[in-house]
Amino acid sequence: MSIVRFKKEEINLIMKVYSRKISAGEWKDYSISFQKNYAVFSIHKSVKFAPYYQIKKNLMRKRAYTLLHNNSVVLYSNTLNVIVNHLGKPSLKLVR
Repeated sequence: MSIVRFKKEEINLIMKVYSRKISAGEWKDYSISFQKNYAVFSIHKSVKFAPYYQIKKNLMRKRAYTLLHNNSVVLYSNTLNVIVNHLGKPSLKLVR
């Protein structure tokens, strides 16, 4: 079995929302890892801490894409668009 990778179109879709969040100052960095059974795109709020979000692509599962937040599953999906749309939602902040 070959190593699971993100396709160019998938990376472009992720980077579209990533660039918006970077310019808003919400996210700081990212990393990508490839394994035999899955690939992970990790989003960091700080370089010092563990990933804030992770998009996991696992071709062995019925729902290939998983969104994780602080190691807890937020969403499963058959398509990456659903995951990216969830990440693209604005973050609400309390202003007094």
